[in-house]
Amino acid sequence: MSKPSLFTIEELIIKLNSLNKESIPNWGLMNSSQMIKHCSKFIDLYLGKITLPFWYKILGVSIGRLFLLYIANKSPLDTPKNLKTDGSIKISDETLAFNSEKEILKQKLNNLSKIEGHIINPIYGKMGSDKIKFLITHHTIHHFNQFGLI
Repeated sequence: MSKPSLFTIEELIIKLNSLNKESIPNWGLMNSSQMIKHCSKFIDLYLGKITLPFWYKILGVSIGRLFLLYIANKSPLDTPKNLKTDGSIKISDETLAFNSEKEILKQKLNNLSKIEGHIINPIYGKMGSDKIKFLITHHTIHHFNQFGLI
């Protein structure tokens, strides 16, 4: 999974700055505030800040590597749309403060660039920071594409 991302974190933040509360998705049910919060929670999940049931790890370690290979070889622009979202990162709140959520995501993206070494991912176990950064930027690009930012 050494494939570089299509965009740097700095470029993603520039793209994020062009999103507004009224932006309409090209697909899916999330509004722009929900998408931002979803991407933010995805970062928390992949950095091990969200606890998942133990069976996630069993599944992740056993067949998750195949999923990771699949994602690593697929452009985020070609990632399937409307995949099932885990409840831990699914956002249904429609009263989110757009600007506040946007600032939180910017901060998390900026902090992501500082991560080094290994992370204990709650699904896949021990992973290098380069893989974690790749997966997070891949996911973020997918959703920025959803809102026409890419």
